[in-house]
This record gives sequence, C-alpha cells and structure tokens, in this order.
Amino acid sequence: MHYISHINDRLLLPMTYKNHSLIASMLLLISACTTTPFVELNSRNNFQLEPASEFKIYLNQDNLPVEMDPILIENLGEAARKYLTDTGHTSSIDATLMIEIGLASKEKIKVDDFRFYGYPLHRRYLHDFDRVNSVPEFYLRISVKDVIEDKTLWTGLTKWRKGSSYTPTDSSSAELLVEHLLVNL
Repeated sequence: MHYISHINDRLLLPMTYKNHSLIASMLLLISACTTTPFVELNSRNNFQLEPASEFKIYLNQDNLPVEMDPILIENLGEAARKYLTDTGHTSSIDATLMIEIGLASKEKIKVDDFRFYGYPLHRRYLHDFDRVNSVPEFYLRISVKDVIEDKTLWTGLTKWRKGSSYTPTDSSSAELLVEHLLVNL
C-alpha cells in the first residue's frame, strides 16, 4: 500500500508542476496581450532626448477629425508637457525641439463572411453574405522635430477603439497613454 502511494506521488508531482507552469505562462501571455496598447516607434540615428532639453509643444488641431473632441488633444498636449517636465526637461517657446501631437481617425471595415460558422443560422438571423461592419479606430502620433533642420528625429504611434480601456477620456487616462509612448523616448 505504501509502495503504491509513493508511485502515485512520483507520477503526479511532476505533472502538477507542469500544469502550473503551463497555466502561468498562458495567463502571462493573455495579460500581456490585453494590458499593453499598440505602439509603433521609429527614430533617426537612434535619437535619444538629452537630459534637460528644451522643448515646445505643437498641437495639430487644424487637421483634427470632426469626431475627435478638441479638449482631448489639449489634454494630450498637457500630459506630454507634464511628463517631459517631470523627467527633467524644460518647456520653452524658443526651443529648437518641437513635440508635435496629432490625432486622426479611420474606419476599419470588417466583412462578416461566416467562414467561422458551419451553417448560416448560427446567430439566429438569416444568412447575409454581404454583412459589413465599420469600427472607428483613433490614432495618436507624437513626433519630436528639430525646428532648425526641419527633420523628424523620433516618432511614436498608438491606436485605440472607442470604448477601449486606452481611450483618453480624461486627463489621467491621457497621461497614461502619452507616458506609454514617451517612456520609449
């Protein structure tokens, strides 16, 4: 009897550790995919913002889409100014580095062709071969430009959908979104 329980312990113990590590890795993967927004970065010659740099903020309000709230871009500008001044940089009207903040929107078209479902009445409505949905996506681009040379030195892009947890609806969520981009600067 003791021999059988010893064999069961030796067989089940490694399986338990494997199950825990598999579950932990799956949870880590799922949380990583759901907790970070989309970010796309590019820089000229691996540009890094020097300590105690002077900058000025430019808000691209002229090309703001109608569905975007103008207060939103102002909140994003203030969030960028606050983040950069908190990290030791100085805001100045005469600075040669310009932080350009732009917002845009685009409709993402989705065609529901029912390839995933085996039969047309799965969703309890008649089969429609041409079901098209549009989902608005919003884009934030922050760029660092050298005013004297008229060149972009660094740029970062992020996007979100309406109702997403990354939607900058107030100043604190705008700060989080801007910080997520500027931390890479």
